[in-house]
Amino acid sequence: MVAEAHRYLYEKIVSCQYLPGQAINEKELLDETGFGRTPLREALLALQKEGLVEIFPRKGMRIAPYTEKSVVELYQARKLMEPNITTEYKTLYSKDKLLDFQTQFQHSDTLTDLARFNLDADFHSYLIAITGNSILINMYQSLMVQQVRLGMYAVTRSSATRSDDLKQHVAIIDALLRENEEDVRDAIIVHINHSMIRSLNAIRDT
Repeated sequence: MVAEAHRYLYEKIVSCQYLPGQAINEKELLDETGFGRTPLREALLALQKEGLVEIFPRKGMRIAPYTEKSVVELYQARKLMEPNITTEYKTLYSKDKLLDFQTQFQHSDTLTDLARFNLDADFHSYLIAITGNSILINMYQSLMVQQVRLGMYAVTRSSATRSDDLKQHVAIIDALLRENEEDVRDAIIVHINHSMIRSLNAIRDT
């Protein structure tokens, strides 16, 4: 039951059905979910460790909020990892895999917002997974959880389209297919900066 409770709450949080900063109440969650008190509490503790829930003993709980500092730190971590890893490992990426991602991005207009952000996360996670370094991979996966949630939150705050994201992903893939180190680095940085600006604008509008 703990896994089911965790999955239920995780999906609510990442999809922003529970908004960043929203207060949550154990009794209300028990009534909403039908889970027992023990599995619910264990799930909440796991989500706290994942940085998705904040628990204040004897005071209450809330969905972890975003601040300008936390958003900047997220993208700073990405900019330290992605350009360096993709340029160093540029010759090792599967061209078939890259072309498959390209096709998925080109047809992503039929996907839900959450599915598009998950596709985005899958693509960027693949770029890091090529290292085979479990520490980097696990660290990056935790970043991507926050990235998907932040992306979903930005969507709730803006009606802007994501056509620029498609162009940027295609540019990254094209550079990787050509194994052009400078173009790979530039395309990655342009994409990360664009996403950071959109995310900062979203939290500033709250």
